[in-house]
Amino acid sequence: MVKKAFSDNQIKADVLNRLVNSNAFGAYHIPIDQMRSFIQNKIKRNGKKVTNCINELAKQGLIVKTSRYTIYADPTRLDEIFAYIDKNLV
Repeated sequence: MVKKAFSDNQIKADVLNRLVNSNAFGAYHIPIDQMRSFIQNKIKRNGKKVTNCINELAKQGLIVKTSRYTIYADPTRLDEIFAYIDKNLV
């Protein structure tokens, strides 16, 4: 498998897309480690870049990080999430 160089916006869109496809809104959470392992196999710089992107999405308010190191998409901002995915996911 060839690893590619993705931009931060593409990684963020991939994280959001995976959360939306797995219906992770509010009640269903995905562990950060599991999300990082899904994505780090496709990119050149491993988990640090993915973790930084997840933290930036949490600061923007598009995802919510819980105290148990899990994440889910903010159900009140779904329009913004879908717009971000459409704009940045290649």
